[in-house]
Amino acid sequence: MIARHCASLGLALGLISPAYRAVAAQGVQRENTAPAPIRPNSRFTLTPTQNTWASLLLDSSTGRIWQVHFAVSDSSYAGRLALNEEAFAPPAAARVGRFTLQETQNIFTFLLLDQDDGRVWQVQWSNDADKRGVIRQLSESIR
Repeated sequence: MIARHCASLGLALGLISPAYRAVAAQGVQRENTAPAPIRPNSRFTLTPTQNTWASLLLDSSTGRIWQVHFAVSDSSYAGRLALNEEAFAPPAAARVGRFTLQETQNIFTFLLLDQDDGRVWQVQWSNDADKRGVIRQLSESIR
């Protein structure tokens, strides 16, 4: 997208910094790629956010979630940040596929569903530590 915009302004791609070329290439590549298939028995799933640099890593057996960032330069943050340290299922009840993440219209907010008992949590990812985490439980167990 950046490369197309620069070309329309009559700028040669060679005049753009290497970092901008990398971002432009990733933007074009992301538009043309399909999400990786998820095995039905996958304990961990990676859910993209609308932010090019951030995804959410879910432990589908316990409900633990991490915010995962990648970067194209050493000066940008790349790594994993915990959204919730506590498991939402006790070890005896944990099983692969128990928890799923659902995107919402708010790019920072996802819903975490316990498929065994119907509990739902509002999850917020953010670069600010005080704005990231499990915000609230929206639904109690349905029995």
